[in-house]
Amino acid sequence: MRISRQTTRVIRVAFITTALLLAGGSLAHIKNEATQFPDIEFSAARFDIVVLVGAGIIPETPVFEPDKKLSIRELATWVALAEGLGRGGENPDTTALAAAALEGGFVASLEGDATLADLDRLFFDGGLAVPDPERSPTKAEAAGLIAAALDTDAGLGLLEKKKLTIGATGEVTEIAIEEGHHGNAYVLTIGGTKLEMDAHGRVANGPTDLLQWEGRTVRRSFVRGSGHHANWMYLEAAPREAPTPAAGSSSATPATADDAALPAVVAESPPEPPPPDRSVLYWLLAIVAILAVVLFFRSRRS
Repeated sequence: MRISRQTTRVIRVAFITTALLLAGGSLAHIKNEATQFPDIEFSAARFDIVVLVGAGIIPETPVFEPDKKLSIRELATWVALAEGLGRGGENPDTTALAAAALEGGFVASLEGDATLADLDRLFFDGGLAVPDPERSPTKAEAAGLIAAALDTDAGLGLLEKKKLTIGATGEVTEIAIEEGHHGNAYVLTIGGTKLEMDAHGRVANGPTDLLQWEGRTVRRSFVRGSGHHANWMYLEAAPREAPTPAAGSSSATPATADDAALPAVVAESPPEPPPPDRSVLYWLLAIVAILAVVLFFRSRRS
């Protein structure tokens, strides 16, 4: 059986297109504060929320509702994920997770709002000195409290449960895309430490395309696993400093007395738009594959 050059060319294009789609897909699971939840973009705790999702403590639900009071049912869901009582991932069964925390005795009921004392007890064994412990925090406040404690002695136990360690900080000196444990992956060198980025990793204050991170400064990171299985799980970039106007520049605005009362504002990178829709590419791949099959059978008949 002889296959024509045209058929061979079409089949080759189909294979190349498939490879490109698969390569792109393996890098498409990284999210940041602009793509994780649609309602946290302007929340002061947006980075804290992102790191806890990456750690597998906050479930990946359609929305987060940062200004809503944290209910005991929602707290039970977080605790169940932290304790490994159920599966996480995108859109997990939050009802089953809450029921698992109730059955495990972590909460006595699923009714009402949670308190700061509940957070301290369930995540840090009462190791935090929280002011006003009986106050019910918002979900954003709760995320901020947990994330801030990860860098302290009280948070070591929680990090160990999630198989996490505090990672390196400093300048991103090298970035590449290499064949990793599960396909193509970003590999970054930060502060002299070279690791692969987790396929479902999270980043903050920077784009999800990590090739754009070269030269940026990482001020906080977490690593999942150890040894040859260690991966960057979370990277948080330091804000980019606003350019300093040259001396005598007409664009410089003189300071006023009112300016002295305002807090300093550091320019941050704008939020990244959601990842592009790849459905057109998949349709194109299907059409190319069908065309290859048609030409193949035509060549056989001829």
